Amino acid sequence: MKRLLFLVNLLLAAVLAAQAQPVMSHATEILRTSVPEASGLCPSPDGRGFLVASDEKGLYFVSRTGETAPFYTRLRIDCEGVTLDPKTQDVYYIVEGKQQVRRLAAPDYAKSELVCKLRDIGYRTNHGLEGITWYKDDMLLIGNQHKPVQLILYSLKDGIVWRKELTSVSEIADLCYDPLRDTLWIADSEARTINLCTPEGDVLASWSIPFIDNGEGLWIDHENSCIWVGDDTTSQLYKIPFSNL
Repeated sequence: MKRLLFLVNLLLAAVLAAQAQPVMSHATEILRTSVPEASGLCPSPDGRGFLVASDEKGLYFVSRTGETAPFYTRLRIDCEGVTLDPKTQDVYYIVEGKQQVRRLAAPDYAKSELVCKLRDIGYRTNHGLEGITWYKDDMLLIGNQHKPVQLILYSLKDGIVWRKELTSVSEIADLCYDPLRDTLWIADSEARTINLCTPEGDVLASWSIPFIDNGEGLWIDHENSCIWVGDDTTSQLYKIPFSNL
């Protein structure tokens, strides 16, 4: 009898877990931008659109209808990821090759400040830092693309907290932490998937996005029940509806 009850409870737990899992719709919308090679993605500080990282020139603002304007641009900035501190509205971005995390302080976003530099992985290569997302308690999650595929928890106060090499994704193209679920999303542009993970990078579920050529930007939009994916090849933003998000 105890074994039967255990199996019943196990089955119920599995059913509840399946019901809670996000479900992707195929009714995808496309937002066209003029960002040079759109890579990383996050909400803009004013909440009216997006900040999009360009791996040619820095950061751009993109409205909800696709109008594009420079936010912080410089020549030859291989900017692959961007994120926003929800409390201070400071913007953090990464520069691949130089392996730098940099900050633009609110409210003017005029001066770029070096936060840290990781010389031991990806330095002076094109497979270095590729994703960054605000985590919590003044910490950032940072992703090295591959060789190795490495997830890094970085504290603005104490520096690197931990590093972990991931084997369940082929690369880290972008990161987005979801505080509502306490989960991490990882874009894998090589496998053309978006992946729901634990904050430590263990994959819980994956969705294939073969219709996006090079998905290197990722943002979870609970307000509109969708996930936005930026395509580095076309510079388009894809709005993918999800239920149970």
